Amino acid sequence: MAGATPQVFGSAALTRQFDVKDEIELKDDLDTKPDDERSPVSASVQIYIEDVEYFLSTLSRLSKTGRFDARRDTFSVAQNTLLPCVDASRAARFTPIRFDTSNESLRNTLGHFSRGMVYGYSLGDCIPTHEFDSAAAESKFNFGLDPKAFAVNVSVKKESTARAIDLARQLESTLDLFAAKASTSLRQAVIRNTTFTAKNDQVFVVTRLPRGSLVSLLSA
Repeated sequence: MAGATPQVFGSAALTRQFDVKDEIELKDDLDTKPDDERSPVSASVQIYIEDVEYFLSTLSRLSKTGRFDARRDTFSVAQNTLLPCVDASRAARFTPIRFDTSNESLRNTLGHFSRGMVYGYSLGDCIPTHEFDSAAAESKFNFGLDPKAFAVNVSVKKESTARAIDLARQLESTLDLFAAKASTSLRQAVIRNTTFTAKNDQVFVVTRLPRGSLVSLLSA
């Protein structure tokens, strides 16, 4: 499948706009700065927070029009990505793991949200691999809503345990800065329930909202 370098996709992620057809609205009050004024980590954290917030906002709107039931509907989506770090590369490995939903009207919304996570928010390192002639960045994601909770999990691979620990610390401190100026209850909930951890050479980004709190949050 066609691919590109993590740098190319990182730049695209910083400027992407959500399509109204996918029922994701842009908010006028986003704290957006020109890309050259934000660190890569800060930009990645902001985009991740906004992606999750937009997704939940969409579920809220679908709930109000009777197309989503926060008490009963379930879904589960997962994919792995291995992206060569070569300019104009046309080779990449995208491995879909799951795309299940109890509500068929959610498919476009789930697909749109998953596309935002495919490249691991440009947080992974370029590491030598046997699959390609060049180094590649590896990331994984899964998100879902089951009877217990709504959860988003993104993992990226780093060159070493030390680099993984350093990135997790940077992500945590950056999230604290965003928490101080969160402008909506939905964004506050996303930030409050998001954690960053390092294990061996991987960094894990996790957002988890118990189903009960999700129901009340989406009905507000």
